[in-house]
Amino acid sequence: MRARKTAVMTAIGCVAALGLAAPASAADAAPTISAPASRTGYGPITITGTAPAGSTVELYESAYVFNDFYQSPDYDHGGYVSTIASGSGTYQLSRILDSGFRFYVVANGVASSRISVAMGIVPTMTMSASNGTVDVTVSANPTQPGLAVHIQRNNDGTWTDIAGGQTVGDASVYTTTLTGQGTGTKSYRAVIDAEPDNNLLAGRTETVTLNVGSGSGSGGGSTPTTPTPTPTTPKPTTPSTPSTPAPKAGDVQFTKIVYNSPGTDNGSNTSLNAEYVRLTNRTGKTVNLKGWTIRDAAGHVYTVSTDHKLGAGKTVYVHSGKGTNGRPDSGHRYWNRTGYVWNNSGDTAYLRSPSGKSIDSCRWTSNKNQTYC
Repeated sequence: MRARKTAVMTAIGCVAALGLAAPASAADAAPTISAPASRTGYGPITITGTAPAGSTVELYESAYVFNDFYQSPDYDHGGYVSTIASGSGTYQLSRILDSGFRFYVVANGVASSRISVAMGIVPTMTMSASNGTVDVTVSANPTQPGLAVHIQRNNDGTWTDIAGGQTVGDASVYTTTLTGQGTGTKSYRAVIDAEPDNNLLAGRTETVTLNVGSGSGSGGGSTPTTPTPTPTTPKPTTPSTPSTPAPKAGDVQFTKIVYNSPGTDNGSNTSLNAEYVRLTNRTGKTVNLKGWTIRDAAGHVYTVSTDHKLGAGKTVYVHSGKGTNGRPDSGHRYWNRTGYVWNNSGDTAYLRSPSGKSIDSCRWTSNKNQTYC
């Protein structure tokens, strides 16, 4: 319902009146953009480039898996990420990555080329051993469920898979117990496969050496691209299964957003509650939405603060105004705002899991009152 200001510029000159193309000027030059090809683990990257001197440089981004660009929200200060090009026509921006991402910049209404930045997975492994049995815990950075993990043992200089499974939960952890490891000193490592959908690069831990009769060890850190592990097919295992499956992109989706509530924009609670988003569980299992967030492009955030178990194929409506969750039935929740959330002329809705994993997004660019995403 919020309206954005749109700048309108009118310029009529002799060249335009004659229908001739105006010569390109320095102010119309396309900006450039550059960033590291990849970053190892969660954290910031520096984006640099050139743009017309003194121009405002605006950053646009998309999670790699969605390829759906939007203006980068400034989560710390509100608004959007931007900077001013220097007098020599250079700029610098910083952005935190939690997965593979895509970027471009806009200056004076002209867009740069698009780039992708991958993220290298950094696994960390801890182990404890007693009487030939080894307990193993592997965690991944960035935290992401569903990553394929291989536990390998060094046998006379050859690394062999002896267990495997997937990271689970928002903490992105894989655990297993190795039995029949014999006696004496053994060497182990963990390998996490690449995940192309999110532009995540494979990673492996340092070697962990321990006496399997007693003792403990730990190891972490990786250089995900050189060398890239080529694990053999892991032996069949039965990984532990969480009571609630770890969410992945597309499990829950925006299926309808009414961003322009009917009638006059009078700001009443009735009008605010006529503005809503609808979420649908696309899986065959119940998903608990507690801790999940809905966010707009300006950085307004709604957090599902209590248990909300969304059954397979079921929907829930999140209204912008005030109300009591669960009324008139369990399919309704309330943002409890006193102002509208969604822009009529264009906005983007983002859905993330408690760990910050991108689950879905929905974008519109014109006012048709509602969208079915």
